[in-house]
Amino acid sequence: MTKTKGILGAAALLAALSLPLQAAEPVKVGSKIDTEGALLGNIILQVLESHGVKTVNKVQLGTTPVVRGAIVSGELDIYPEYTGNGAFFFKDENDAAWKNAKAGYEKVKKLDAEQNKLVWLTPAPANNTWTIAVRKDVAEKGKLTSLEDLSRYLKEKGDIKLAASAEFIERPRRASCL
Repeated sequence: MTKTKGILGAAALLAALSLPLQAAEPVKVGSKIDTEGALLGNIILQVLESHGVKTVNKVQLGTTPVVRGAIVSGELDIYPEYTGNGAFFFKDENDAAWKNAKAGYEKVKKLDAEQNKLVWLTPAPANNTWTIAVRKDVAEKGKLTSLEDLSRYLKEKGDIKLAASAEFIERPRRASCL
């Protein structure tokens, strides 16, 4: 329910912001290639279009690096993004700010404004913390309650089958235990 409220809040904000844009060039709306990105990108499109704003649909443009490059270069005007990705955009993964949603938002908002002239809108009150889920029998057998436990288990016992997005696997810090 909180995520739905966040999406609706973001849609209302976009609607309010779209009114002055009605006479402007079409707004190029993008998103990442995943289902969540597509859903949010399509919500942005629908809100803008319902207020008479012309749009260019670039929803599901690609992975994070592709979409990030597109907005920085001006190929996109808007796309939904996670504040925590700022740690990777600015190669600052070890800063404690990224462990606090408000501090991470303020940091990425400031850095992107200064370095890329990008504006971060007010974040939705939702959470997108990454985690790994394991079957109960595997967790009990390996005494797994943390990524450190999983890392130890893998070093001692061998392989597991992991289903994860490329976005997760390609991030060294997120997949370091594997």
